[in-house]
Amino acid sequence: MRKVVLALMALGLITVSCSKDDEPSKKCDTCDSSEGTKVEICDLGNGKYELTLGGVATQELTAEQLGNMSPEEYAQEVCNSL
Repeated sequence: MRKVVLALMALGLITVSCSKDDEPSKKCDTCDSSEGTKVEICDLGNGKYELTLGGVATQELTAEQLGNMSPEEYAQEVCNSL
């Protein structure tokens, strides 16, 4: 009985440790402004985007706030305005 319990526990640990990471990877678009500020916009996958300026300032945007621009176009527009 003890061996069966240990075998099941070991199998459970192997199953958990080998599971695939469930968190989706973010798709990000980046550009550098003429001043050298890095602009990054990442798709969070739920109709929201995360805009990061210079690796510090972060703002969450919705698809409506992007208007009819793609995230890549929006990031380029921000780069051009800096």
